[in-house]
Amino acid sequence: MRDEETSAPSKPTSAHDSSTLITITVGLLTAASILLLVYQSNQALNLGIEAADVWSDYRVGVVKAATEPDPNLRKQYAEEQDVLRQHAVELREKTKAARHAVNLSTYAALFLLLATIAAVCALISKIKYIAYVGILLSIIGVALDIKALL
Repeated sequence: MRDEETSAPSKPTSAHDSSTLITITVGLLTAASILLLVYQSNQALNLGIEAADVWSDYRVGVVKAATEPDPNLRKQYAEEQDVLRQHAVELREKTKAARHAVNLSTYAALFLLLATIAAVCALISKIKYIAYVGILLSIIGVALDIKALL
């Protein structure tokens, strides 16, 4: 009976379980952060393209208004130009904000990748203090992601 008890695989310690849990959690947070970075990059790119299109329409309208001999049409083009200019300015501001969010998400993903590396090192070396570094880096990364979303 004693031989069966000693030959059974030893149960992992709670420190090993917590390091594994930290590593998995930080890895999932890293994956989510990278997906958020990709989404925000696409969003910023689409806003930039849309802003460029609106500015192009605005410039075409300026040329139309300058070359139009009819004063009524010239007035109509001028009114349309005001609306297009306002929309283009709004899109430019949204594009700037989106690019700033991309920068924050990039830093967040970097911190979370470093946290994952620290957590894996803690798991492999079984030094729990390295896991605390991973937790700290992941908190910074998550805070940057939250700031990027707002």
